[in-house]
Amino acid sequence: MECIEKSFYEIKDIDSNGITFVDGDIIVFKDCIKQRYNSETCVAERDIFAKPPYFEFFTPDKPTKIIFDKTGMFSNSKNLKEFRKLQNMIINFGYSSYDLS
Repeated sequence: MECIEKSFYEIKDIDSNGITFVDGDIIVFKDCIKQRYNSETCVAERDIFAKPPYFEFFTPDKPTKIIFDKTGMFSNSKNLKEFRKLQNMIINFGYSSYDLS
């Protein structure tokens, strides 16, 4: 399935409504519910073992994939730390994501 791909490192803000990117694009969590799964909370799929790790949000027109693509020294541990941070934020805001790993 074709999707919009964004780097995690392009995110400007994350709050209980969704994710805002530096270019002005927005993922609204409520708009992602019931787009793929019959769940009241599931907004994305995630795969921490993918290369690179990613979350794919069920945005209405096209899915939006957020990849953790930092490169360089210690980049792998930084990407995994940020992945878990995003996962915990989604949970704390009352939403969930489906684990593909």
